[in-house]
Amino acid sequence: MSENIGSHIIRLKEIDSTNSYLKDKSELLQRHGLVVIAEMQISGRGRAGRKFTSVKGNNVTFSVVLHPNLPLEEIQIFALLAGVAVARVLENYVKNIRLKWPNDVLVNEKKICGILLETINIPDHSFPVLIMGIGLNTKGCPNDYPEELQNIVTTIESEMSPISDISSKTETAPALNNESIFQQLLLELDSCLEKFSLVSANTQNSDKTTSGRSSLLQEWLQRAKALGRKVCSLNNVEERVKDSGTVGIIEGLTREGYLQIRTDSGQILTHVSGDIFDMKR
Repeated sequence: MSENIGSHIIRLKEIDSTNSYLKDKSELLQRHGLVVIAEMQISGRGRAGRKFTSVKGNNVTFSVVLHPNLPLEEIQIFALLAGVAVARVLENYVKNIRLKWPNDVLVNEKKICGILLETINIPDHSFPVLIMGIGLNTKGCPNDYPEELQNIVTTIESEMSPISDISSKTETAPALNNESIFQQLLLELDSCLEKFSLVSANTQNSDKTTSGRSSLLQEWLQRAKALGRKVCSLNNVEERVKDSGTVGIIEGLTREGYLQIRTDSGQILTHVSGDIFDMKR
């Protein structure tokens, strides 16, 4: 992973999905750090086949090509890494930011950003290539979105007003510019990836890898306010329909980025996939 994230950027006016754009272009997938950004996504995708809804000019939507050189079961941690990077940028604009496993960023408990990881195998690569898609709601307000989303999404612009109300009169709110936010995100992603430091040529670097991974996992846990949170772990759609699932308390994360949940019986469950819902204690 020699090139920095954003060392090469492809800019598109309109596309179905930046992730989809990359998936069938093996020549682009050869370039670690390459970024595709679109002014408008007409068929943006989220996790588990869900849709990501874009509003023209009101979102920052892009995908990054990464070569983590890791097996598939260790890729999940990159969703947490991306969440940390997004939260760091959002802190310049809004408060009450919380990360939610596996790939959501919330502000005042409403979704402001989604992250989609997809892997693909290409020739001459022993490990899967990772496509990391990020969609951040920047401008406008929830009413700009379809009615079914208006109570569950938010934007940076709609969350900035409360900040300015309580800030000192000498403070000025940062300008809300999509290109500026995009560049900030690239810098933070690159910083997080460098800290994660996956490439280890010797024992000393391996120690740094462990330290960097642990530090990022701890930062995610802190930003998610996860430890001790009571949740319901759902492994599939059928469980959600039946209002069932496994209830427990979040104990931490595995080194791969999976949740560890202590159930009511005292058993430690490793939550690898499926939805997580907060429960009242």
